[in-house]
Amino acid sequence: MAAASLGAIVWLGFAGLYDSNFALSILDDLLKGLFVTLLAVGVVIPVGFTVGFFVGWARTTRSWVLRGTGSLYVEFFRSMPPIALIVFSSLVVTLLIQAYFFVEDPHLFALTVGMLALALHSGSYQAEIFRAGILSVPAGQIEAAEALGLTKLQIMFRVTLPQAFRVSLPALGNEFASVIKDTSLISAIGALELSFFGLVLVRDALLPLRLDHVFIIWLEIALLYFLMTTLVTFMVRQVENRYKVPGLEAALL
Repeated sequence: MAAASLGAIVWLGFAGLYDSNFALSILDDLLKGLFVTLLAVGVVIPVGFTVGFFVGWARTTRSWVLRGTGSLYVEFFRSMPPIALIVFSSLVVTLLIQAYFFVEDPHLFALTVGMLALALHSGSYQAEIFRAGILSVPAGQIEAAEALGLTKLQIMFRVTLPQAFRVSLPALGNEFASVIKDTSLISAIGALELSFFGLVLVRDALLPLRLDHVFIIWLEIALLYFLMTTLVTFMVRQVENRYKVPGLEAALL
């Protein structure tokens, strides 16, 4: 699908529907932004996945302290817009580092904290996905494992998690795809990622008022995001097929 879309767009350029020379000339800048976007994705998804798993597990335990802490985390981060979390956290870190560590340019620290804020926001949604997956395991299987003498740790890793992971995969794939698009929000704190380069190129294209160039810029950006989300979705689908249990898969539509 992604390859066919790319081929169709290239063919339309050679057919003269749009300025293919301009489309090729901006590709280097967009690829630089794409590299930064991929770095952000490489931070946000693993951190969000790890935090989401442990918080989701904590919300299913019998400890009221863990359940309460996990619930507080989920309710707070899910109720906050990600752009507000990114900007506020980066500003706070910038002020603290300048005031107490005397760093003149804390831009890198601000970017790192902004990405972590986005990861924590994603982790709150992933926590609910994991919680639902863990709770989907029938209680009878847990009781049977206890009757066989398995410890709680063995039950978690041999009975609960394999089934919860399989059930959670489709929803996790959707969340990963959403996170890829949400990385565009870190441009608000000066990250030179894909959408930031797009805005710079659009500003230059508006000076001579070339609306066709503006269309080309955003078309290429949309295609690059499409390629990234398609790749992640494909990878998740392969993992899902790997752990598919015959007779338990969803009906094919």
